[in-house]
Amino acid sequence: MKAPLISFLFFCLLFLLSYTSKAQETDSLAYYSSKINNPLQPNDLAKAYQFFTQLRIDNSEKKEHRTRLIYAIQNLARIQMQLGYNSESELLHLECIDLLTELENKTDWTKSCYTTSISELGIIYRERKDYSQSLALYDEALTTASLPVDIAILLNNKGYVYEFKNELETALSFYKAAYSKAIESANTVEIARTLNNLSFIQSQLHIPKAEKGLLEALDLRLKDKYPNGLISSYNRLTRFYKEANDSLNMKKYSDKFLEIARITKVPELLQSALRLKVESGESEYALAYIALNDSLNNLQEEQRNNFNYYVYQYDKKEKDFQDSQLDKERLLYLLLFIALASLSIYFILSYQHKKEKLQEVYNTETRISRTIHDEVANDVYHVMTQLQTGSNSSIELLDTLENIYKRTRDISKQNSAIDLNTPYTELLSDLFLSYQNEQITILTKGLQLMDWKNLKNIQKSGLYRVFQELLTNMRKHSEASFVFINFSSMGNSMTITYKDNGVGTTLVKGNGIHNIENRMHSIYGNITFESEIGHGFKSTIRI
Repeated sequence: MKAPLISFLFFCLLFLLSYTSKAQETDSLAYYSSKINNPLQPNDLAKAYQFFTQLRIDNSEKKEHRTRLIYAIQNLARIQMQLGYNSESELLHLECIDLLTELENKTDWTKSCYTTSISELGIIYRERKDYSQSLALYDEALTTASLPVDIAILLNNKGYVYEFKNELETALSFYKAAYSKAIESANTVEIARTLNNLSFIQSQLHIPKAEKGLLEALDLRLKDKYPNGLISSYNRLTRFYKEANDSLNMKKYSDKFLEIARITKVPELLQSALRLKVESGESEYALAYIALNDSLNNLQEEQRNNFNYYVYQYDKKEKDFQDSQLDKERLLYLLLFIALASLSIYFILSYQHKKEKLQEVYNTETRISRTIHDEVANDVYHVMTQLQTGSNSSIELLDTLENIYKRTRDISKQNSAIDLNTPYTELLSDLFLSYQNEQITILTKGLQLMDWKNLKNIQKSGLYRVFQELLTNMRKHSEASFVFINFSSMGNSMTITYKDNGVGTTLVKGNGIHNIENRMHSIYGNITFESEIGHGFKSTIRI
């Protein structure tokens, strides 16, 4: 009972640890993302850069974590933009776009990321006053955008570029198109954004009902409680009433702008609110604006210094690490070279030894063949001759001696020297014919097409002996009436399949099979066997 309970508690603990780890990581992502949006301390951006750099490294090699890699790179680009390093931010966003384009399964999140990178790149080009590049980028993104909300964002961005260029009529046309797509998307954030921009341009062009549109956009944002949107509405309304010489409403919305900027505690927003107060003629805010402006300049300088110092330290650490890795690699290569040299020497000596052993076997087989033929067979034949001339010869004894002679002759033939000066195809054909009789038919396929020039003499001799072993075993044990041998080659390798229709056997690796396998291994080939009782015998040779 205790064991299942312990297992259950163990898995619960694993689940809890996994859940806690994921929750902590999610909290970290949110924490450092907020530091990018609102860096209050001089080292906030450096810390965020460190976190997202590590996140990028951790996920760079894992294809299944590609979205996490994209998220890390996009945040690194935002940091560079915050610091004013637009060129670096541009490169990171381009990398992000490449990764997003390579993704096979695109989701709403990845499409949103793509639109974000395109939008921020467009801002970079717009600030460089490279308007054509900015507009071209948005046009390219519009060719692939499918979600109405993404199309609305891109059209709105194009409108803002033309507003920036003071081409208000063109800006108006794009804001109208963006507003139409925002309505289609039913996304209140984009509806409010595009309506706010559209109405403001209408006011600049003195088109009626502009005020109504600005106030409708504000109402939407008040319902959504979206601070950034409220700030944009208050900014546009203040400027609208300033041009309308409505000082009461101008002060009302500039006050609201200042109030929400103070609530959000974003220094850049507070700076914009104070500047708008000064531009609206409320000079009492001038000193506060100047002080905040100086403070922000100092903060940005400190942020840059902290960031640059961190990057320097990180690069130095990376260089030291790479130098260390290089030393380790050099040592590894040296050890590998020594190991390979040792293995090479071993295999050369082993090959030389094996070659000598093969030659020795070859010589031994030749000597045994000569001895059996010259001594044993002749002696037996001599006894048989004497018995034939004797008066009391026994026919039964003669038959026995004749069988002994035949077996001895077979042994001699199996161990005799092979005349490798004869074409090898002809040698094999003669061998197969010698095992064929009235009861046994041997057929071959592909033998005449084989090119034996890549085989050494020792290999030819070994293969010849393997065929002898197979055919001898067939004639002695299999009771086969039909043998089929198929030859095929591919490149420098060849495959030979032997089949007979004999009684088959249960494969047990006795001396016969071991001898054949050892012979094949000695000539750098291999052989496999397949057989069952009643299903014949099959062997496959590869060399």
